[in-house]
Amino acid sequence: MPGILTSPTLTREGFRHAFTTREAGDFATLRDPVRLRANQDELARAVGFDRARLFQTKQVHGRAVATAAGDPATLLREEADAIVGEAGSEAAVAVRVADCVPVLLVDRSTRRVAAVHAGWRGVEARIVPAAVERITPGAGDVRGVVAAIGPSIGPCCFEVGQDVAERIGHVVRRVGDKAFVDLRAAVRAQLVALGVDDGAVDDVAGCTRCEAERFFSYRREGDASGRLVGVVVAG
Repeated sequence: MPGILTSPTLTREGFRHAFTTREAGDFATLRDPVRLRANQDELARAVGFDRARLFQTKQVHGRAVATAAGDPATLLREEADAIVGEAGSEAAVAVRVADCVPVLLVDRSTRRVAAVHAGWRGVEARIVPAAVERITPGAGDVRGVVAAIGPSIGPCCFEVGQDVAERIGHVVRRVGDKAFVDLRAAVRAQLVALGVDDGAVDDVAGCTRCEAERFFSYRREGDASGRLVGVVVAG
């Protein structure tokens, strides 16, 4: 399928997954339902999952982690910014982004997976560590964790106030009362601080704000922006 990107490490470990680009279409849940379903069907065929097993949530920039179970339509009303798929469930867990960081997590020992929506508020709330805790065996055992950090707004474009910059860190430059922050680096740093091997973290590059032909961007397009997805299947 045109318009999808993948992580070499997740592919090598045998986990079906994808990050979409603009070419794959708009995955916003509150727009044209017919077009949305067609885009989801095509993505399901390309990645290898049943669209009826596609689980998403109502994303609110928080720290709650949901579990993919029951009716996907019910889960879509639940407020959470990460979703866990249990091993063997064939649940496809997905997050929608238009500048925020999509993070796909898998654990090679438990075979659980998670999709995480990490904007700067989510990074500050430590949504990624919360999701890691849910997929691992426990007691801080992260030896089996592999992660893929997807396309998002880059440090070239992610301009914030100095107060936010101080809270998130990973400042690449300052201009007056503003700063440019590397959100993907902040996510990677949180993973490594947990004990995840830096070599087990893939960066699927792309700046959503810069690359208008490839990606949707809320900062560039405002409320008219479409949504990209990151999805991983619990096989």
